Amino acid sequence: MGPVSSAAVDVVAMDGLGVIGTVGFFVPAALLIALVVGAVVRDRRLHAREERSAQDPSAQDPSAQHLAANDPRPAGATEGPRAD
Repeated sequence: MGPVSSAAVDVVAMDGLGVIGTVGFFVPAALLIALVVGAVVRDRRLHAREERSAQDPSAQDPSAQHLAANDPRPAGATEGPRAD
């Protein structure tokens, strides 16, 4: 096998740099898009939960229902003014 010409080496080096440049651009762009989509979906879910809670008081957070079930005060009772 004969000596490798410098033109062939330059083409291989440029192809490698092109791949690195492409990956270096599109991977961070895809991650940014995924983060934005995830944030929008999370925000819509939270908004839907708040709307459902505002329309139907029984659709509140299950942990809040658990706390309300263990409350010894009668339903609708509020605490009086504090004596500070």
